[in-house]
Amino acid sequence: MSTPRQLHPSVTARAYGKINLHLGVGDPGPDGYHALVTVFEALNTPETVTIELAESDSVEVTGRRAGDGIPLDERNLALAAVIAFRKRTGWGGRVAITIDKQVPVAGGMGGGSADAAAALVAVAKLAGFDDRAVLEEIAATLGADVPFALHGGIALGRGRGDDLTRVLSQGTHHWVLATSTGTLSTPDVYRRVDELRDQWTAGGHSAPGGISAPGGQVAARLADPTEVLAALASGDVEALAANVHNDMTDAAVSLLPDIAHVMDEGRRAGAHAVLLSGSGPTVGFLAQNATHALELAVLLEASRGVREVVRTTGPARGAHIVE
Repeated sequence: MSTPRQLHPSVTARAYGKINLHLGVGDPGPDGYHALVTVFEALNTPETVTIELAESDSVEVTGRRAGDGIPLDERNLALAAVIAFRKRTGWGGRVAITIDKQVPVAGGMGGGSADAAAALVAVAKLAGFDDRAVLEEIAATLGADVPFALHGGIALGRGRGDDLTRVLSQGTHHWVLATSTGTLSTPDVYRRVDELRDQWTAGGHSAPGGISAPGGQVAARLADPTEVLAALASGDVEALAANVHNDMTDAAVSLLPDIAHVMDEGRRAGAHAVLLSGSGPTVGFLAQNATHALELAVLLEASRGVREVVRTTGPARGAHIVE
């Protein structure tokens, strides 16, 4: 492993938010975490993190999301990443962190994970540390989405979502993102997924995606991403639109019914696909091209329950230094 050494007084790095083109949720394991199979796509919604040496640690948030209740202490994932880096490598620097926050907060798009990935790349550069494998190990301790934010592009995730395999894809995807006027907690949505499955089972029905297990119980079957992977490999936008999937949709809608209205508005506006982003409440609408994306955005901006509409593209690259 490389030994950190001081090289730079200030470093800026950038990472990106994501959408899950496929999200299959299994049963929770003994550790409480649900088994997942997911296909991530990094979108060109940037989080930019600047780290400079200081007498003590601090976090400042700027940008359009600066007032969205982001923690400025060790709960902030960018600072948590720096602390984890110090513990893992023995580097002793203290830092001032500035986050240009652009990804919707608590919207299911992994903005906090992007902050952590960008902070890891930046603090490694600041410390003159170049062991990428160690950064990947640290990323996995910070959250299930952080390893993907470090890698970017499109990837298949298994386990907690952090066991990644690069996915071949062709072309650029045009997305319109509608952020909700409401908020959702990711743990709350997972709990609701389990509650709904228990209700279906108690009513004598197989839970959606369920298979019979020993003892007559129903175990959640991880939805198969094969068709999504095939569509990505061929560059077929229509096939991709027909096969995107998120097991958390019903749970999120039951907790925040306005999501269903936003989804319906997108369908009426002609979106190729309507997809909850992660645990929500942000909804992604897949467009045919840039012109179609602009038309969708205009129609969605007037919809009830929509706080903001963002046009973007994917896939985007992984966390990287901004020179």
